[in-house]
Amino acid sequence: MHSSAKKLNEMNRLADMGHFPVLVNAGATVNVLLTISVTYLIEPHFFGRAAMGHAPVAWVALVLLLNLLPVILLRLTITPQTEYPTLAEMDFVRDQHKFADWVYVAASANMAFWVLMSWAVFSVVHTPLALGAALLVAFLATFSPVLLRRR
Repeated sequence: MHSSAKKLNEMNRLADMGHFPVLVNAGATVNVLLTISVTYLIEPHFFGRAAMGHAPVAWVALVLLLNLLPVILLRLTITPQTEYPTLAEMDFVRDQHKFADWVYVAASANMAFWVLMSWAVFSVVHTPLALGAALLVAFLATFSPVLLRRR
């Protein structure tokens, strides 16, 4: 089955994400960029404290909780009659809880990577240039399914 014909709950490979509508990719990209920006703002407030070793882990846990809580709550509304759109027809807000389970694991790992990468960078070089570089790299990586899409 071609990826564009798959329903959200039928996703079985990472490449399927390349068939999301542009707005879905944009929403995910904005989420990553905002999270990196907030990480830039909060990281210096943990520097030098006794809990410094645990702060990045706590921040990752909070970010993942904030990202997954709406999904968990919305999944409570799924019934046997719930309809699943195809990848190309999905809506970022309306359908965010209808993916196959493994997609949330992959998305959480991706977000954890960006949080920990940015925390590590900002703990060494906490400058607007470092923030700009992190945002540029994250934008290119996260929005690449749209940028590389064949028209």
